[in-house]
Amino acid sequence: ERMVVDRRRCLVVAVLLASADAVRPAVATRPPAVRTAAPVMIMDQLKKIADDGALAVKQAAAEKVVGERVAAKLAAAQAKYDIPQKYTNLMQSFFTSYMTEIYLADRDLDEYEQILSTLMKKVLETAQEPHTFQPFHEAIRAPFDYYKMGCDFANGMVDADRSLVLGAEQIEKMQQQIAAGDNVVLFANHQSEADPQIFSVLLDPKVPGFAEETIFVAGDRVTTDLLAMPFSMGRNLLCIFSKKHVDNPPELKSTKQRHNRMVMKTMQQLMTDGGKCIWVAPSGGRDRPSDDGKYEVAPFDSKSIEMFRLMSAKADRPTHFYPLSMFTYPICPPPTTVGGEIGEQRTVKYYPAALHFGEEVDVSRFSEGCVTDNFPAGCDASSSRDELREALAKHVHSIVSSNYQDLAAKLDMP
Repeated sequence: ERMVVDRRRCLVVAVLLASADAVRPAVATRPPAVRTAAPVMIMDQLKKIADDGALAVKQAAAEKVVGERVAAKLAAAQAKYDIPQKYTNLMQSFFTSYMTEIYLADRDLDEYEQILSTLMKKVLETAQEPHTFQPFHEAIRAPFDYYKMGCDFANGMVDADRSLVLGAEQIEKMQQQIAAGDNVVLFANHQSEADPQIFSVLLDPKVPGFAEETIFVAGDRVTTDLLAMPFSMGRNLLCIFSKKHVDNPPELKSTKQRHNRMVMKTMQQLMTDGGKCIWVAPSGGRDRPSDDGKYEVAPFDSKSIEMFRLMSAKADRPTHFYPLSMFTYPICPPPTTVGGEIGEQRTVKYYPAALHFGEEVDVSRFSEGCVTDNFPAGCDASSSRDELREALAKHVHSIVSSNYQDLAAKLDMP
């Protein structure tokens, strides 16, 4: 404990020294003047301005001190590993952002510097020998526990005291259904690259085992990006190539399509075996802010939802569909553009996160349209298959979106 206190004092001194140049008197010293007391509202505003200014100076100074320490670690690593320059720059900015937030949030610097050092080592190891993800990747827990590393890292950024988990009674129903051999599919919005880890940070203390057993449908970016790879190695993943990336580059299109067919075959077998919980983002990507800066749940792809409905019908086991709203973007926001190159710039922020599990959706209400007259048997001749698919997708999306807006309002975010 004394070592932790001493290290924090040293960093505080370094921050104060680094910020000294930023502090200058605005005017020459004058004799004190006699003034009437300012109204309380003005005093509050002035205090806020002063506090914001002090925080900005503190943050800038902390970034300078932390950045120098991270740079030294990377320089030492560069002497041992051949790291692509692009990733050296990404690691510098990402890790500096992370440790600066750890300092500003008054977290345990020793603990999280050790976690960061472990992550850095794993990133460098996978840079030398990238992990090959199979269509169904099972979390690697030994000899090194990648699941724990990812959760420990994410825990440093999650303000647990202010975070929310709503609809916990739905999780209890899911657990009973899974224990009975049924399947559960979570139709979720997706905001942060760290969504699986934040999912675990919020749920592991409340419902141990639920998050770590969940299978996430993951795109190729989280299995090929060097910074994301160690985190992905700690999750159960169905690894697909999204529609946005199948065609690029053209010479790999057939290989990617063959891989995706294998993923579908594997997922069908998992659902046939039963007792699985699968998380999927029907939007096919992360939510992005609108022109006014507000985050909204991205539209859901009706074909994605329909695929899970059809596969559940073939599984010969009951499948239960639940809407899940996730509020995570302040912690690790996505880039503003969509579909950029692998190796995106990352920043992090210490902030609360939130989940809202909605009630089970009865997909039987959206009966199947007819391909031809009365085929398949019992089909709804009054609506086309496409219309019914769209209706189901919009219905699920409206629930996720409404619950998300409630979460955003509770956490005082736009």
